[in-house]
Order: sequence, then structure tokens, then C-alpha cells
Amino acid sequence: MKLYIDQKNNVVTMHEASGDMKCFEEFENSKPYTFDTVKEVNGLENPVHILLNTSMIDEKWIYMNLKKYISKQDRVCILPFSFFDDTKNEADWNKQYAPGQGIWYRSNQDVFHKYGICDEQIVWVNYFKDTIDEMKMKILNSSILMLTGGAPDLMMKRIKEKKLKKIIKNYKGIMIGYSAGAMIQMDLYHISPDEDYPKFSYQNGLGCLSGFDIEPHFRRSKVQMESIEKVKEEKGISIYGIYEDGGMIIDKGITCFGKIDLF
Repeated sequence: MKLYIDQKNNVVTMHEASGDMKCFEEFENSKPYTFDTVKEVNGLENPVHILLNTSMIDEKWIYMNLKKYISKQDRVCILPFSFFDDTKNEADWNKQYAPGQGIWYRSNQDVFHKYGICDEQIVWVNYFKDTIDEMKMKILNSSILMLTGGAPDLMMKRIKEKKLKKIIKNYKGIMIGYSAGAMIQMDLYHISPDEDYPKFSYQNGLGCLSGFDIEPHFRRSKVQMESIEKVKEEKGISIYGIYEDGGMIIDKGITCFGKIDLF
């Protein structure tokens, strides 16, 4: 279905478009827009939430949309609690996230350099090493909280285990989440079947956002479309399909950039 955009960047369907509107496909993917069917966000607890599929916020199409939210004075806390069960100890954790050896270290750390944030302003929460008090202090002393991708249900399990849910839900800074880290910001989210999750399920999230749901890594697959229809029918809420080159900013309302489908 083609979408059309007006001069205020509101997006409507082809059936609602007027003659002076241009097809959205003629615009750059990075241009922000809003869906006119969504007027506000229900249950908004935090000032700004950013929902993505990737940690690569230094890429041009993301950077041009986030640069007004992130400054060189910010302090970043990265919460990598989304690892799968095959990460069993600190040595395994280091292979993924530790400086100098972690395969995901630079893709979460170095991406903030483009915004003028240096390494000294970035801290990581170490699930296997930090005490609960140390974890809480790292989160509370930051202005940006990065929630990583991976296993959303396991991430929530570890957040609850470390008694961090309350302070994350009430976090007053900018919350950036990609993939699993975006999903868990909802009060209730769904997991579509894939190679890691053989069955559809509903899961409880942090409760920061409500009134809608998301389908990350959206590609209009049969399984994803079936999941979206199931959520629409059973929960009666809107679902945003976030393509790989799409993102959402929730700041009193919902702003989309890149490629997003709304159901």
C-alpha cells in the first residue's frame, strides 16, 4: 500500500490523500513523519524513547534524526542483559561485550563518538560482576540508557532478578532500545516465531509505553503478518512494523523515520 505525505509530514493512505500530496516513496527514508491515526501515546512514563532494530546510531539516516536528542554532555549507560542462555559466566560475557575482545563492544560504544561523547562518559552494566547497588548507580548517573538486542524475555528476567525494573521504568533520561531492547519498553509485547522462538507468545515488558505494539526486523513475512493480525484481533491495539531501515521516536507523541508500516 502506498502512503502519501502532506506539508506537515503527516502520512495518510492513498485513499485519504489529496491531489497536492506526494507519494511517500518519493521521499528519503530518513525523513521523519507521523501517522495521523495515532494522536498520542498512552501511559508515557519517560520523556524520550527511541525504538530501533540496530545499535548503529552513528549511521547517517539515524544520526540526522537523533542528533537533537543526544549531546556531547550526555552520560551513557549500556545495559547488555539480552544475551542468550549460552552465556553462562563472566568469561562468556566478556567475549561479547568487554573492551578489546567483545564482538558487540564497539557497535554499542563507538557509535556514541559521532555525537561527541567520549569513552569516559560511557559505562556498562556487567551482569556477572556488578553488585545490584552498582548497577543502580550506573543507571541513575546516566542521561542515556541503551538497551541491547537479543532475547527480550531473558532480558526482562534478568532485570527483575537484579531488582532494576522500577528504576528503569521511571528513568528520566533518553531510553534507546534496539530489537529486544525496543520490545521490552512496552507494557505488553509479542514475540513472533523464528529460529530462536518456535512459538508465538505475549510477554510483560517494563511498562514504559502502552497503547501500541511493535514488530521489529519487519519484512512482511507470512509469520510476522499472522502475528500482527493475532495481536490486532486479541488486544485491539495498533502495531508498528519496523523495517531494518526504520525507527521510532516517542516524545509526547510518535514520530517515525525510515520505513515503518502501521497496522
